[in-house]
Amino acid sequence: MEESKSYHQKHIYLRPNDPEPYYWIGVIDWTLSFRANGLLRTKHNLSERSKQLSDDAPLPPDLRNEYVRGYGATIDEGLESLNHAISIKPDYDDAMAYLNLLYRRKADTVASESAREQLIEMADDLVDKVKEIKQKRAEASRQP
Repeated sequence: MEESKSYHQKHIYLRPNDPEPYYWIGVIDWTLSFRANGLLRTKHNLSERSKQLSDDAPLPPDLRNEYVRGYGATIDEGLESLNHAISIKPDYDDAMAYLNLLYRRKADTVASESAREQLIEMADDLVDKVKEIKQKRAEASRQP
């Protein structure tokens, strides 16, 4: 994954106004952070049989701190990359879809419940925006 990301970074160096490599860096960063989050939750659930952690529950402080140390910078890089891709191509629905997913990973890095809720709301808003863009595209393709 890191090698792939390095090629996308080289692409950015050569063509900084192309949204695609920014998108792919965001996808890679989400993939890495999503996998790590799942492994942390599984490890917790195997060791704490009485306190099972669902996929959407906030991480306990010790796991959250471990997750931030390992993947906080990766999540932030992904958020920045996807936001940049969208700034270049404002209707980039695929980038918005992954931005939504990364906001959910970011929500697992914050201690405050209100900050978590705000990030999840931002993610939900992006889901609505993606639906709207796809619906407009579908309507436009049906017109003669």
